[in-house]
This record gives sequence, C-alpha cells and structure tokens, in this order.
Amino acid sequence: MCSVTHFGPYLGSSLAKELQKNVTPIDEIPQFCVIILFEMAMVQKIGGDQKTFAEVAVALMFVALNEGTDSDRIDVVFDVYRLNSIKNAERERRGSESGHEFRNIKPDHKIRQWRKFLLSLTNKTQLIKFISEEWQKE
Repeated sequence: MCSVTHFGPYLGSSLAKELQKNVTPIDEIPQFCVIILFEMAMVQKIGGDQKTFAEVAVALMFVALNEGTDSDRIDVVFDVYRLNSIKNAERERRGSESGHEFRNIKPDHKIRQWRKFLLSLTNKTQLIKFISEEWQKE
C-alpha cells in the first residue's frame, strides 16, 4: 500500500496545507506514489499565445505526465469558477470580464491573446471542460 504523497509544484497553497494537515513527515521519500497537480496554475504558466486549444491540451498533458513520471498515480485538480464569489470584486477590478468569451472551444482554434483569454471566467470554465474532454480521448 502506498503511503507517500507528493504535491506537485503547481498545487495551490491552501489546498496543499489542508491535505498535509494530518500527514506525518518522514525522513526519506523512497518514491512518489501520488502527485496532485493544480492544473490552473499550470495553465497560467504554459502560455498559449499563437497555440491552438488542442496544442494547449497536449502541452498540459505533457507537463502533468512529466511531473508525475515517478508516481504511481497522478491526480489533476481544477479550479471552480462560480458567478457568486467573493473573488468577483477583484476580478471586476482587474477587468476580468473584458474581451471575447468563447462558448464553444474548438481544437483547431488559435489563441491570439492568452492572458486576455484567461481573464474571463466563462473562458476558463470552457477551457477546463475542453481539456477534460481532450484528455479522455485515446
């Protein structure tokens, strides 16, 4: 039975603290059996300018597999974007709802302005749905 858990570098700090709350530290980690990756942090870092949505999904899969190469299991966690959230005031201040919204993401659609695309809650929600569906394909 696997008893060692490794939290990838992209795991959100609040989630990591909560998951580690009842874990007893050990001196030596023989190998990682589970890695948990915070996917939206990876999305922010990979950059998507001039890539297609399919290329972004493949790049994210590559990062996840690379991070979990020494693990028996890889868990990927996505954010949830709710319309009624305490974070909405900050998002509005940053202009998060400016720009184009994508209601139906297509694999071959090229992303022109990645950072601007990620400002929209709708876009991020659609991206998560798209990535999840792409990863389920053979």
